[in-house]
Amino acid sequence: SKLPHHRMVKLIREIQKPVIALLNGYCFGAGFELALACDFRLASDNLEIGDHRVKRAICIMSGASWFLPRLIGLSRAIEITFTGKHLNAKEALEIGLVNEVFKESEFEKESLQYIKRIADLPTKCIGYNKAMINFSLKKELFPSLQNEFKLYVKNMRTDDHWEGVKSFLEKRNPKY
Repeated sequence: SKLPHHRMVKLIREIQKPVIALLNGYCFGAGFELALACDFRLASDNLEIGDHRVKRAICIMSGASWFLPRLIGLSRAIEITFTGKHLNAKEALEIGLVNEVFKESEFEKESLQYIKRIADLPTKCIGYNKAMINFSLKKELFPSLQNEFKLYVKNMRTDDHWEGVKSFLEKRNPKY
């Protein structure tokens, strides 16, 4: 597709690294759809999120039809995209649309701590897990198992894997 949002969604899903959306204030329309493509969505407690374009006869166009049912279920996805419903941070957390909600006054600090915890994990392993999940979303169980094993073996060859094993045996925290 030649649409910039489509290219961005494709890049977010294909990069073998975690992508984290920081949602503070309003998150609607195309920004809402870009947030859906991310691996994590962190919200400020002042968040208002949804997609009201339908009220102006504008359709979703950058992935909401694919992401929303997978993230929050079909009936909730239909409600948001058919009615233009908005949710606050608490509602978004309750239905699994966002991963965490932080107080607005602490949002930057708490988000950075969350990001640091993710960044301290083995990036290659996370990337392989992301690729496995993306693959399994469009395949049956047996091909997914085969793909998991193929990427599992690739991960075993990484320095991070060996650091994880070594740190376990040495009873210390790993350093990736």
